[in-house]
Amino acid sequence: MEALREALLCPVCLELFTPPVLVLSCTHNFCKQCLEKILIHQNCHHVNGHFHCPLCRKVIYLRGRGIVGLLRNSLVESILEKFKDELEKNCVQEKKQLSQMCEEHGENVNLMCLTDDEPICAICKLFGKHKDHNVAKVSEAYQGRKKEFIQKLHLVHKKSEDARKESEQLISELTADATDTKVMIDTVGTGLLKGILYRMAELHSKLHKDYSTKLETLQVISKEAEAPGELYHQMEALLEQHVNSVQFLQEDKKLKERIEKMLEGKASYQDPPTYKISVKQYFEELIKGINIKDYLSSACQETLRSTTDIAETCRSEYPAFVFSGQSPDQSFCKQLLQLFEKSNEINQDNFENAAPSTLQHCSEHQH
Repeated sequence: MEALREALLCPVCLELFTPPVLVLSCTHNFCKQCLEKILIHQNCHHVNGHFHCPLCRKVIYLRGRGIVGLLRNSLVESILEKFKDELEKNCVQEKKQLSQMCEEHGENVNLMCLTDDEPICAICKLFGKHKDHNVAKVSEAYQGRKKEFIQKLHLVHKKSEDARKESEQLISELTADATDTKVMIDTVGTGLLKGILYRMAELHSKLHKDYSTKLETLQVISKEAEAPGELYHQMEALLEQHVNSVQFLQEDKKLKERIEKMLEGKASYQDPPTYKISVKQYFEELIKGINIKDYLSSACQETLRSTTDIAETCRSEYPAFVFSGQSPDQSFCKQLLQLFEKSNEINQDNFENAAPSTLQHCSEHQH
């Protein structure tokens, strides 16, 4: 092996050849990387150049292809590969032999010290620190220990499988919980949004009726308000167009009662609150159960923008408000969760039909 090793040494780097191995026309072999260094050292930079073999000094011509045109020694490379495999086997064998030798006495380890639980040689038992210890043959101890080791191996494997299955189950349960929670958030959140929309529609209808009723009343009052104007024009015409004093006194007598009655009476439109719509009242009804004293923080706004499901909300020109931090009572939560759990067992359409009324009932209970 040593002689073969010397034959496989590169004459430049003095190490085992590093493939690819190139052979010159003089039959000398070199590592390709070492040959490239030789070309640089001898100032051979042209593909048509020439250089001298470092061993025999023979002139080698590159013939227009540079170093690529040199032959590759496949035989040396094959021998080199087999040599390395054999060298590795020898190293493994040497390590195996050394592991069976006593480091202290250099003898074969053929006994097992049962007291210290370690392999020893015969000299360790006769003259060494293990002379008063109980021993057994290595072969016997090996068989017993190997059998016990195999049993423990199966136990460890079983525990490993159990741990793997348990972790997979926990991950599966976590995923299922996250999915169910998302469905709950979407379902209950949609129900809450529907409740807000229902409240808005209800207030729109109420506002329309309120406006229509008061508008009709004011239209009647507006017609009544035309009477003073007509009386004013009659009085103005009499003042400017009477023929004589007698005619003025006669007409004044006719208008006097109407004038007195008009001046003493109180106009029905003089009670403004009756004919106005209270923005405060509708506002309080709209936000009932919601705390809007603080706007959403900038961090919350960024979260909304990053959530595709509700990104459109952020593009609205109107501000978003936070709900009150107070938790609903236990009864409300219980009814709502029962509703959600039931929805997992029935058709989704049935749930959507049932949810608004139940949510309204729970909301009324909460208020």
